[in-house]
Amino acid sequence: MRLLDPRFKYIPAARTDVAATWRRFGFKPMTEAERRSRKLRNGNRAVPADDGRTNTTPQRPRLPNLTLAVNVNE
Repeated sequence: MRLLDPRFKYIPAARTDVAATWRRFGFKPMTEAERRSRKLRNGNRAVPADDGRTNTTPQRPRLPNLTLAVNVNE
């Protein structure tokens, strides 16, 4: 179908349901339980993707809990 075809219905990007589009093409998201068990199984190592590639996204380092010291006597 072409853009000038009268059957073509334009949908603005702001009204696009991205999750519905992914589902329409067969994507099935992991449940939270699956995500946790996969993370526990693999530790902090890179997680292989379904197609065999490796996810090399670096893990963000954990920062210590910081407190803000404020001098109220000034």
